[in-house]
Amino acid sequence: MHCDQGGGLVAQKVLNTVTLILALLLSLLLIASLIQVIVGGDIVQTFSRMTLSVINIVFAVTIVLIIIVLVLENSSPVHTLAWIMVLIFLPIVGFVFYLFFGRNWRKTKLFNRKGLQDAMQLDELSGKYFSQQSCPVKPGLESKLRKLLERNSKALLTCSNSVEVISDTVESFSRLVAGISAATRHIHMVYFSIANDATGKLLKDLLIEKAKRGVEIRFIYDDVACWRLPQSFKQSLRKAGVRFVPFMPVWIPFLNSHMNYRNHRKLVIVDGSTAYLGGLNIGDQYLGKTPYFGYWRDSLAVLRGDCIYSLQAIFLLDWFFVSKENLLDPQKFEHYIDRSDHGDSRSHCPIQIVASGPDSNHANILQLYFSAISNAEQSIRITTPYLILNDSLLMALRTAAISGVKIQIILPGKPDHFMVFWGSRSYFQELMEVGVEIYEYQKGFMHAKILIVDDEVLGLGTANMDLRSFNHNFELTALIYDDRAVRQALHAFNDDLAASRQVDLQEFQKRNLIQRSKESLCRLFSPLL
Repeated sequence: MHCDQGGGLVAQKVLNTVTLILALLLSLLLIASLIQVIVGGDIVQTFSRMTLSVINIVFAVTIVLIIIVLVLENSSPVHTLAWIMVLIFLPIVGFVFYLFFGRNWRKTKLFNRKGLQDAMQLDELSGKYFSQQSCPVKPGLESKLRKLLERNSKALLTCSNSVEVISDTVESFSRLVAGISAATRHIHMVYFSIANDATGKLLKDLLIEKAKRGVEIRFIYDDVACWRLPQSFKQSLRKAGVRFVPFMPVWIPFLNSHMNYRNHRKLVIVDGSTAYLGGLNIGDQYLGKTPYFGYWRDSLAVLRGDCIYSLQAIFLLDWFFVSKENLLDPQKFEHYIDRSDHGDSRSHCPIQIVASGPDSNHANILQLYFSAISNAEQSIRITTPYLILNDSLLMALRTAAISGVKIQIILPGKPDHFMVFWGSRSYFQELMEVGVEIYEYQKGFMHAKILIVDDEVLGLGTANMDLRSFNHNFELTALIYDDRAVRQALHAFNDDLAASRQVDLQEFQKRNLIQRSKESLCRLFSPLL
């Protein structure tokens, strides 16, 4: 049995390698053909025809091999058939899209647990920092989610915590700046997007100041999301002593399979005692300073307590991946957590920190959403900028609504990305037909990622409710079982409802053919994203 599986994996690796070589050859032939067309001449034209014939053969073989690789991946039939149809009917576009977005590296273990034995490291740390904890768990939803997340992502439950949910973006950034300003030992940061504008420069200058004062700073930024960040911005941080390191840099986009897998996490840990986790990127746009978006609605969780151990471990795993510096040895790890007594600042506030990404064997946050929705008994409240669902999530939402669970979803009323905006709207009718309430935020742009189930469980973090966050991006979510935090999130959710327009089913059904076509076309491509 093991030999058969090993042979299958070897065959798939060979096919992947051959496909990549053929893709490179095809690219070189296309460039050569373009040069011949520009130069002209009879001899060159004859050679050009020969080159074109070779291109056609190589192209056909490449497409066939890609289709074989897709079938061997044993992905969902919808995903596989969607790619095959695109490759057959739009071969050139499909080929380019496949190189960008199509390759499934989860099963081929490209990341190999991001180059480190994460499970062993987390087991060792959990034995040292979590084994003595006794955390009573409510039966029902809380118990089911706890067991799921412990098993699929080693998201250990910590009890002695405090959490504050901030639902105003300007206040969130102010608190973040204040926290960084108060740092005395070390700052660990990871951000998806950083802009070279007033907000980005404010953060840069603050970090440079702290580094010059001896604060140890490690900063992971996503290379693709920060392509526009100038070298001068990066060099000024590094010159001051900030360890400013890109996540999976992409030098040749068309030939780099890493491009589709990005670090979408936004996290700051100060002195190992306070963490800031949410959906907010760094830039003027995210503080409501651009006319098109206006007010930018996001959420931030300010976390303290034993959950910091989990957040710090996750950051240091990422740090090893980007820098090869291993700080997860228990003696080194001790330096990056705060073990001091904080008196009454911490209370009984159970929290699980859930990390998800293509380096794991499970789609951890997707499973969290599916389980929470499927086990809800009274209500489900969701805020998300995007709503791109697979069949399982769509069925879970529809089934819950038919069963009498009240479901309310708040989305943006304006697009920031054409395809996901119209793809999201393609799900509206079938959800509203079973009683799901859909709202479009009117005050500005909705970017918060919130899940509230039965008014007792709160999920807050970086993951959108779409297939990219669930399957491709590295994401981070705090699952909080605390009445006070849930009440804070509920209060903000009700304020958002008041600033939103409910989508009326009958009115929505009257939309014109152009709108329906955009929705259907964008939904067609959603399994490829």
